[in-house]
Amino acid sequence: MVTSINSGMSMPPPPPRTEQSLTEDQQDFISETLSQFDADNITQETAASIVEAFAQAGIQPSAALEKSLTEFGFDAKSIGDSAKVSGDGNRPPPPPKQSAEEITSMVDYLAELMEETLAASNSNELSDEDKQSILAKVFEKFDIEDGESIINTTA
Repeated sequence: MVTSINSGMSMPPPPPRTEQSLTEDQQDFISETLSQFDADNITQETAASIVEAFAQAGIQPSAALEKSLTEFGFDAKSIGDSAKVSGDGNRPPPPPKQSAEEITSMVDYLAELMEETLAASNSNELSDEDKQSILAKVFEKFDIEDGESIINTTA
């Protein structure tokens, strides 16, 4: 009985996408984000990074976003395809969260490096060079690639 009732029903089409314009802040964010990338050398990783940055900033796929991307020399469709974003705006799942043990290990290592560096320099402050050196050591020890976040905070 339920089957016969359900078989006659169809799902309504999704509501039409309401077009919104981009705010000045969103346009600035898009400009800042895209300035970090070469439009002619978009990899799957960089495309995913762009898509994720826009999603975190609350910038939804739209004609206004597509137009803005085009103005900066980027192709919205190829970025979406490379990032494996489906036509309905669904994004690939985020990378797995790090365990508490992994984060604790990283924090302990950072504290150790900072203490060693401060002791070696007889100073109470880290120079920019010291900070870069510590960051490079953390990236190396925990096998983090340039451009990746140290701690994955995505849910």
